[in-house]
This record gives sequence, C-alpha cells and structure tokens, in this order.
Amino acid sequence: MSDSVKASASTSTASWVLTTNIRPLVESLAALVEYEADYWDWDAIEAGLSVTDAEDRQGWYDYPLTGTTTLRIALANNPGSIVTTVRVHHPPDQLMTARIETIMSMLSRYRVIA
Repeated sequence: MSDSVKASASTSTASWVLTTNIRPLVESLAALVEYEADYWDWDAIEAGLSVTDAEDRQGWYDYPLTGTTTLRIALANNPGSIVTTVRVHHPPDQLMTARIETIMSMLSRYRVIA
C-alpha cells in the first residue's frame, strides 16, 4: 500500500456521551494525540455544537484535533435529550479504537466533575 493510500485511510468510532461531558471528551481525545486543547478550541466547539441536531444530516459540527495524528470529531446534540452523539474519525489502529471506545463508554455512563 502506498503512503498516500495509508494517509487517506481512516475509520470512525461512534457513540453518545452525556452533553455535560463534551469538554472532558475533547480533552481526553486531544491527550490521545498529544494535542494541547485550549480555550480557543473550546470556544469554537461550544459555538459549533450549540446549533447542531443529530436528526439532521447537515446538522453536525466537525472539529479536528491534530497532534501526533489527526482525529476529526463530529458532534451533534439530540433534541430533547441530555446526550450528544459523537463520531470520531481516526486512523485504523486497534489500540486507538479501543482507547476512543473506552473514553466514550465512560463519558456516557458517568458525569465528570472537574
């Protein structure tokens, strides 16, 4: 497989998390790729997420986290719910997939208090 094909290959991991856990989600995913998420990132994500709707195919907000590799996070609120649907597009790596699944699983079950 050529380097250009490898570079374009990606997979995605999808789930939902409690909406109150979006910031811990972003910070945890950023840490996976050694990206320093800051207030600029959070302001952009918060503003973008505020106008999303998971029931609308065009109603999602995408945000890249670029560190040692790039994760592209797609987020959408679920109207009338306390959860946000999340898709993380990432390189096809079993360890990365397992880590992302673990983060999302924890943040769908427990409210993080920081």
